[in-house]
Amino acid sequence: MASAVLATLSGCASVSEVCTPDTRVEIEAADIQLPSSDDTKVVVLPVDLEFKNSASKKMQAAMRNALETQIDETGANLVDRKIANKVKGEIKLAEQSGRLSSKGVPIADYAVITEITRADLSTKFSERDTYENKDGETKEIPASCSYDFDVEAIAKVVALPSMEVMKRIKLEGDYYSSSETNNSRCPVSESGYGSMAAKAAAEAVEHSSELSKMLAASAPVLEMRQCAAGTQVRIAMGKQKKIKPGTDIQFSNAMKSMEGETEIYPIGEGYVVNNEINAVTDKYSWVVIEEETSLKMKKGTTGKMIPETCDWKDLECTLKNSGI
Repeated sequence: MASAVLATLSGCASVSEVCTPDTRVEIEAADIQLPSSDDTKVVVLPVDLEFKNSASKKMQAAMRNALETQIDETGANLVDRKIANKVKGEIKLAEQSGRLSSKGVPIADYAVITEITRADLSTKFSERDTYENKDGETKEIPASCSYDFDVEAIAKVVALPSMEVMKRIKLEGDYYSSSETNNSRCPVSESGYGSMAAKAAAEAVEHSSELSKMLAASAPVLEMRQCAAGTQVRIAMGKQKKIKPGTDIQFSNAMKSMEGETEIYPIGEGYVVNNEINAVTDKYSWVVIEEETSLKMKKGTTGKMIPETCDWKDLECTLKNSGI
């Protein structure tokens, strides 16, 4: 909801009114219409871990849950876990041969194959210390232990049945905690170790936006309206694809190159009208756009959801996704 937040911060209220049908504006049809994400199916395989670790099952479960949650939020259709568990061996075997058997009904459009490659806990003991504050009083800093659990993994998104690797994503997460203690060995209980491991594994997925961006829901523009509230377009996706008021949308047009290849050109962004009544239905939503974007808009222009990648209070996540 970046656009809505920015609008509020800048002192300009976000648009909360949908233009009426009598304000419709005719727009030309796009020569090339990109396929929408209408029926995209994704199978998330059980997470692999090839080394010994007492918290392996907790990490694998936490990471798989986080992957499924993130994919579900893009509007893609998740293949049932029972089916995913059954086809894991078949897909892993196909990874080696280069192609999945195409007999029967296709399992999914994409498979997410993930392996945890590293899981380490580091501890540090800090002895009791004292300092003098500005009033001249002596204050004590108790002895303590700090714990930092790091998890790394590789997630591959492969197309089915070709097994072509569409994206390779490095996942990194950590979990930090500290506690007062005089024990310099910094002992950790089994449950405490497992809890830190699971949280670090989940964060590795939550702090990566590459999967969300790749699978984000997309659909064509159906019509345009112009009224006192501004210029708006209706796109062919709504609540069923996790669209909600304030969701940011990126628009792109497609063109053919001289060699006959399809090239994609972004033309601008907008945000879904900010009301809960008629801005979003099950199958479509209304998006506010700037005048400059409207001049390039066509019937069939692709609108793609821009995923919310981080909680605005999570500085670590924001820095990771900004490339810093």
